[in-house]
Amino acid sequence: MDAEVGQAGSLQFPVDRRKVLASALGAVAAGTGLMRSAQAQTEDIKIGWIKPITGPLASSFGPLYLAGQIALDEINASGGIMGRKLVKVEVDDQASPAQSPIATRKLIDEGVKIIVGPIGSSQTLASLEVSTPAKVIQAAYATATEMGDGTRFPYHYQFNFTAAAQVYRHAELLQKRGAKKVGLLIEDSAAGVSMHDAMMKELPARGIQIVSEQIFPIKVADMTPFLRKLRSDGAEAIDAQVSNNVDITQMLVGLSRMNWKPLIVGHTGLLFAGTPGAIPDSARYNDVYAATFKSLTYTDTEQPPERVKAFCKKLMANDVSDALLGPAATTPFYDYLYALKYAVEKSKSWDTDQIKKALDSATAIDGLYGKMSFTPARHSAYDQEVVAMAVSNSMEEPLSKEYHGLFRRRAAGV
Repeated sequence: MDAEVGQAGSLQFPVDRRKVLASALGAVAAGTGLMRSAQAQTEDIKIGWIKPITGPLASSFGPLYLAGQIALDEINASGGIMGRKLVKVEVDDQASPAQSPIATRKLIDEGVKIIVGPIGSSQTLASLEVSTPAKVIQAAYATATEMGDGTRFPYHYQFNFTAAAQVYRHAELLQKRGAKKVGLLIEDSAAGVSMHDAMMKELPARGIQIVSEQIFPIKVADMTPFLRKLRSDGAEAIDAQVSNNVDITQMLVGLSRMNWKPLIVGHTGLLFAGTPGAIPDSARYNDVYAATFKSLTYTDTEQPPERVKAFCKKLMANDVSDALLGPAATTPFYDYLYALKYAVEKSKSWDTDQIKKALDSATAIDGLYGKMSFTPARHSAYDQEVVAMAVSNSMEEPLSKEYHGLFRRRAAGV
């Protein structure tokens, strides 16, 4: 391009207006991109919340999300995660395995990549069919041991103790009490199947004979026929996977009707059996033991950790019946959100593959109930070391009474 001489004698070049315009537009676009990038770094993070808002289990399952809400509030109050606040996006699955995948899909369609819930092993299995291909980081309240299999469910993490960990303690107590013949009372669910498999392995290994196996439908109208069969088959004790309050009441009322008081060990839900007023007084007795976190138990010489006491006080501040406080304390969602915080801050990323990588290499995350660790194949945070057997009917003791039954006496010698 030839130069021209201007009036002042200086060299001037003709202006290519198209190039100037293109350059200006590029600068605007770059600036807009930077603005969007900066804005993206401060936008809230959506946390999917799959829970039963309607349906027959909504009232009993609702409090099980309180631990997650407490963690979310604490994290946001301290500035969020990498400067970004967490906001809930709730969807209703009615606690139904048929609805859980639909609820999961709704969240994914809204751009959610991190999910809390659902409740129940069957519901979780259904949800994971949708969330796993989408690479959604998820933690549900599912006790089935398979839920912690990182090879099968690479983006799901289990923060509650497993069926195998519970049964390990069940068998330990049965053995210590000298029970030789045990009947199994199992709900018809994925959790029930997992518990049954663990019982069939652990009890015989300790020299305990399984004399009867009774599988009942959830929310059964009458538990008595199943209990009569256990007794007629020679059971001296019952190992029970009975997880909801309706069935626990049916079990205890049925035993009272039969005037049969065997030793009972089982799921955390059995803490309900010791709640004053929850069941008829005639159905209450002392030989009922529930698996729970060791930090939620006490002895004459050992008290719960102060951090756990502080957490329990926050639970008590909510309008929840004493019957539901115990199960609410054992849900996985508090530990899950703090583990998420750890992984995001370590990886400095919200990309779910990077979060997964950070979690899969974690060896000692400070959990509410102990040190949490994972490997790529093992996605269960805790083993049986954090589990103890609690005396269900110890709620009237001073510490338990002060905390509305959140703490129970630890079974002797276990």
